[in-house]
Amino acid sequence: MKSVYILDDHDIIRFGLETLISASPHFRLLGSSRNLADGLVQIAALKPDILISDMSMDDSKGLDTIRAVVQAQAERAVLVVSMHDEMLYGEQVLALGARGYVMKESAHANVVPAALEIAEGRTWVSPGLRERLLGRLRGQGARPQPDSSDAVLTQREIQVMERLGRGQNTKQIASELDLSVRTVDIYRANLKRKLGLRTGAQLIAFSLSRT
Repeated sequence: MKSVYILDDHDIIRFGLETLISASPHFRLLGSSRNLADGLVQIAALKPDILISDMSMDDSKGLDTIRAVVQAQAERAVLVVSMHDEMLYGEQVLALGARGYVMKESAHANVVPAALEIAEGRTWVSPGLRERLLGRLRGQGARPQPDSSDAVLTQREIQVMERLGRGQNTKQIASELDLSVRTVDIYRANLKRKLGLRTGAQLIAFSLSRT
């Protein structure tokens, strides 16, 4: 029986995940937390086999959260359960060391199967993301389509988009990421091009819908 710890700042979601894991004969729930700092302390003490984590917590946002939990879990498995679009974040999360990515809208059906997969050392992604990854291996997925969330974004572009979604302006983003304003403007232009957006307002609206 594999042990599981859950990180999620939404009480209803966290309770739902706890219920799913507790009802499975394959897992033992060790605990849960709504913020990253407390969670990391408990993870270090409890050493769960599997960590189920949201991307956005009370005290940490986006890929920074995943970096922290992957580092805390060391060789143990991390399953990300997030409301964020898997076609924008799935590859980045896997590249950081997570073993699986489940969108919250399908968590009730997929969390337990995904946890079982990663408990065996395998990777779990949705059929859509799997086809995208396989397509890239075949040389078919390298060219993103405009006006589509299937565009391939770099880690830095995602960081800029996350902060746009939080309402930060270019100067604030530049300061937080230790970049020049000009560099942030270039990332914004790249985001518009890759996502098929024409204006800054459209980019902000898109970012708000994804964060």
